[in-house]
Amino acid sequence: MSLPKPWVVMLVLFGLALSTRLPSLGGFLTSDEINWIGRSRWFLVGLLTAEIDCPPAIDGRQTIARGLGCTLQTGHPGVTTMWAGSLGLLWHYGYVDPPAEDDLLKFLLELGSRREDIAVISSVRLPLAIVGSLFVPFFYWLVQRLMSQSVALIAGLLVALSPFQIALTRVIHHDSLTAIFMVLSVLALMGYWLRGWSWSWLVISAGLGGLALLSKQVGWFLPPFVGLLAGLTWLSGLRQPQSGRRLARLVSDGLLWGVVAAGTVVAFFPALWVNPVEVGQTVMGVSQRLAETGHSHYFLGQISQDPGPLFYPVGWLLQASPLEVLGLLGAGLAGLQVLTSRPALKEDDSGRPVIIALLLFVGALALFMMISDKKMVRYFLPAFPIIDIVVAIGLLWLMRQLAAVLTRPRPDLIGPVMTTLPLVIVATQGWYAYSSFPYYFTFYNPLFGGAAGAARWMTIMGWGEGLNEAAYYLNQQPEAKAATVVVEGNCGLYEPFFNGRTLCHNDKAGGLLAADYFVYYISLLQRDLYERAQQEFFIRHQTPIHRVTFGGLDYVLTYQTPIEHQVDRQANQLPEALTVLGYTLAGDGQLTLFWQNEGLGPQPLWLGLAPTSGVFAPGQSLPQTDRWWLLCRPKPDFVAEVDTAGAIIESGCALGAAGLRAGLYELQLAVGERTALRPLEQSRLGVIKIEPDGRFHQVDLVEPKPDDS
Repeated sequence: MSLPKPWVVMLVLFGLALSTRLPSLGGFLTSDEINWIGRSRWFLVGLLTAEIDCPPAIDGRQTIARGLGCTLQTGHPGVTTMWAGSLGLLWHYGYVDPPAEDDLLKFLLELGSRREDIAVISSVRLPLAIVGSLFVPFFYWLVQRLMSQSVALIAGLLVALSPFQIALTRVIHHDSLTAIFMVLSVLALMGYWLRGWSWSWLVISAGLGGLALLSKQVGWFLPPFVGLLAGLTWLSGLRQPQSGRRLARLVSDGLLWGVVAAGTVVAFFPALWVNPVEVGQTVMGVSQRLAETGHSHYFLGQISQDPGPLFYPVGWLLQASPLEVLGLLGAGLAGLQVLTSRPALKEDDSGRPVIIALLLFVGALALFMMISDKKMVRYFLPAFPIIDIVVAIGLLWLMRQLAAVLTRPRPDLIGPVMTTLPLVIVATQGWYAYSSFPYYFTFYNPLFGGAAGAARWMTIMGWGEGLNEAAYYLNQQPEAKAATVVVEGNCGLYEPFFNGRTLCHNDKAGGLLAADYFVYYISLLQRDLYERAQQEFFIRHQTPIHRVTFGGLDYVLTYQTPIEHQVDRQANQLPEALTVLGYTLAGDGQLTLFWQNEGLGPQPLWLGLAPTSGVFAPGQSLPQTDRWWLLCRPKPDFVAEVDTAGAIIESGCALGAAGLRAGLYELQLAVGERTALRPLEQSRLGVIKIEPDGRFHQVDLVEPKPDDS
């Protein structure tokens, strides 16, 4: 395959990567980004001054610090992410939205509300998007030196247009930077040891390795892998003379790698300059806790804390494209052909140690990641570009077989046919990227049913995308600013976009179904997190007023509370039996009662009506014998749930059946058989009015005025 000069290809790949990573950097938030914005601003404050106290940090330093001590913000340790975020904040301050007053510290200290986080999100993401775009041409350059220009081009195109890899370079987080530094470090070291590149590549590899160590705990895989790669290098040269001297050289190289990597860590982590003991304790403590603390997963049909060894292979299959899966299959067939070919051909394969090293990296990283109970597919990101190198080899092999068949009468046409492969990749991968823009995280392999299919396999679908769309919808509703929304578990990703009040938990709103709207996100629904009874009530019995759908899968469901009239839940509660949540009243007298079953079971539920003046003191009511009692039956859809503890039930009460005259009536609850009613002593649901024409409606209670005398 005839290709342009490498520098031309590098420019093209850089432009292609930029075109997918830079547009629409704002618009929505992903988990932890608000935390990373906060960490970055305090990191920058620490670099600028020693006169300001930096508060303790989430997953990081537990004490107040000043100056360079402020650069210890998290035990991840996330240093490269905070450097990138600091550059983004400086960019925003100086060029995007310069404040009226030229005071950088004031700008940073006032940057704290979620609304302000949204204003800077594009700016703080920008450095990571640029670094992610630069990675592609440098990745190509190293691979073409290690393998061939054809393999490098195909691999570079796959990385440039992979929706999953694009997505992670467009958020302020530490996964993409960790992967970038790890991959470039490993490729440079392979070139030095396996291809005989100059000693400067050893230093470059170590420097990049140090940056990976500063990024995330996944980067800690590099030192042991350097040892594995040294062993592979020694084994590959066993047939050569002076193997003992070569072993000594590898050991000295490894030690030098470690020294340079450690020096890079110290050079770019200012907190180490002033308080190395606290840095070490924080990083190791947080790392141990994260490794030992898993989180709920839905994987292969089960909910568990640890999804097991298949998690990362299945995760890669779901995030890859059909072309990548095809290429991996082709690589397997090509490897089988090599293993069954003549020995002479095997000996001529000088690139085999590099391929083995690439496979070793992927396999060893997978094993390293399996140690931790906490698993996410993005943690495996460093393996994705390396796998794409293997995929490129497989695609080229398959294309060569196809070209040989298609051009059997004209072997001279094999070259032109092979040149169509890059065009096929750009067209197919480009379509996948375009169709998922700007929410690249929503792409899942069509071979497995896309997003809807992936939801049947794996947990934690979505990382916040779509919550902004749900907020924009409610902002368009009347009186949105006065509305209260409960967004369980993802409120921080919703709140910056909503004009009203956002709460994370039901109890803050007053209990189940007490808010105006309820928003559910796919990742929480998959794992049955938070208030399950309320979720099941909405999912089984209510219709969403709004859906945000990607790839045929509902990511965000917005429900409106069906309760028109909230009640005093403490007064309308019978311990170990039920709690009434509220009711709705139709004009014809059909009252729907919403209550949570706390042990009532099939016992009858009654509603009593008694005349009232509408003015009364709390806790006062007519005697129970002066009421008309009506039986409230569970609606047909809820009959099966009357024996389910915790279930939210709708019961229908036909008030019109009492045949009452026009006037005001107060409502009270009772349970039990008709001959042995047990009224709820403090119960008063509300006051209704029956008009002369027979219409029913709710009347607001009037509290007595204090006695002026």
